[in-house]
Amino acid sequence: MPRKNNHVKHTPLQFVDREAGKKRFATKREAENAAEYQMLLKADLELFVYKSELNGGWYLTRKQNRDMQ
Repeated sequence: MPRKNNHVKHTPLQFVDREAGKKRFATKREAENAAEYQMLLKADLELFVYKSELNGGWYLTRKQNRDMQ
């Protein structure tokens, strides 16, 4: 009797967008305005703006990048 082949089916690699779920801003000024508004709502919040190398969009982060210093 032949043996049964119990191998795991291959799942193709899919690109995972790191910025998924984040709000993308078209310009730096739009992102800065959104950051200022959020910081007005929460006094202990400090936000920074960065440009994504993947899609060229502007995003907000709580971490200060070394390039910004």
